Amino acid sequence: MVEKLNLKEKRICSITGPISFEGYIYLYISPSKDYILTSTSLKELLDHPLVLKPLTPSNRAISFYLQSGVIPTPQTIYEEILVLGLGDTITIQKLLNNEIKISFDHYFPFHSSLRTNESKFDEKYVLDLLKIEVEKRIKENNPIYIFQSLGKDSNTIVLALATSYLKEQITCLTLATGDKRDESVVAEKISQKLGFNHKKLYIPTQITPEIERLFDYYFEKITHPCPDGTSLAYPLYTLEIDFKDTYVIDGSGNDVYFGHVPRPIEYKRQKLYTLFNKLRVIAERLATGNPLQSLTKTKAEWVGMTGLSYLDAKKLYPQTIKTHPYWEKESLKRKNWDYFDVKADIWGTHVEYGNVIRKVLNFAEVFGATLILPWASPEIAMYVGRLSEKTLLDRKTFRNKIPLRELLKKHLELDSDKLGKYSYGFDVYAFLLKMENKVREEILSCTLWNTREAERLYKFLKSKDNKKLFRNILIRLFMLSAWHNHNYYLKRV
Repeated sequence: MVEKLNLKEKRICSITGPISFEGYIYLYISPSKDYILTSTSLKELLDHPLVLKPLTPSNRAISFYLQSGVIPTPQTIYEEILVLGLGDTITIQKLLNNEIKISFDHYFPFHSSLRTNESKFDEKYVLDLLKIEVEKRIKENNPIYIFQSLGKDSNTIVLALATSYLKEQITCLTLATGDKRDESVVAEKISQKLGFNHKKLYIPTQITPEIERLFDYYFEKITHPCPDGTSLAYPLYTLEIDFKDTYVIDGSGNDVYFGHVPRPIEYKRQKLYTLFNKLRVIAERLATGNPLQSLTKTKAEWVGMTGLSYLDAKKLYPQTIKTHPYWEKESLKRKNWDYFDVKADIWGTHVEYGNVIRKVLNFAEVFGATLILPWASPEIAMYVGRLSEKTLLDRKTFRNKIPLRELLKKHLELDSDKLGKYSYGFDVYAFLLKMENKVREEILSCTLWNTREAERLYKFLKSKDNKKLFRNILIRLFMLSAWHNHNYYLKRV
């Protein structure tokens, strides 16, 4: 649904975003500055007849995409569209000269100082809420799919739905990779033990013209580019399953209130390396991957921001701006915060939604599925977000989501401590190498870039592809270039 707010009648308008990942609010300010359109669905907003197309790619957003790998709220990839995320508030004032003044504020609702001394995690309450979150969204007797990994989040949802009347409609889906990190074997046993159907998903070994057309269609239809290359796995799943008019359940969205525990090495580095921040001016004059680029990160950037150096970004995209001043400002706002809170706020409010949830949201929008994020329930978020920290995590061992670990071990004999952390098994770069000509063509033909510099940078990144940073940047360049080359919302209609 799209709502229209009249700025002629109400010259000052304040809008507040959600307290969880449910209900991010998108805004469009009319060119006449007489009204604002808002919606919790970016697709519904962009498809509205009052939203004029083509939309304009934002120089600021592209700068962040290239240098940081994330676009912080309230900015979106479009100049004309803003977004309010978790804890965000925007005030829009129409001035007498018909100009618009925009003020933005952010409040983190899950700061550790807001937690209580409550130490009991009520597993029945949480499992019941997860089940209710799914059941209340199912309107038809259509297939329901759960993306199931070996992670704590998806398997807690599977456990919660084991007692649901919807059980016969549900099939658990797991990517099968056939290597030692393959999650599908154990996931299948868990789902079958609970009485669910299970299906393994496979990545094609060969690139066909059908797959290239599928990607073209995907980039044409997505409402917003996603820097995470693993999002390319989702269109490939449609070669096995028709997701139109189905329900898709994803386990993302709870790190921000369970406590976003950093990796031990990350925690140590952010304490030490922040001392080198004054050398940033030198780092930005050097090529991507120079040692100072990492050493001079701000505390906010240590949560996971990586990308091109300012030098390379400026050469490739002459309109680029420096992103460092923004992250420095955000770090100063949180200068007295513990890093666990910084991580939860910066990563949670920007990266978790813009990169992690965005990839499955794009998939659902393009292929006609209804996305359900049970962990994005405001009720669950506020309940868990107020439990004592020692109930949820262990700072000394960097152990997160302790209640879910204990719950799954008790009910499913799934020992997350023994399993360790599994990363998504889709090797994006190896897959893209199989369609290298198309990847190169998309990047070099993109009119956002300086063509000569795009070719130089492509060769440079290819020559360094034994390192993860350079592989990820090349993937990111392909994702943004393909979106810009094909996307419907950028074309005059």
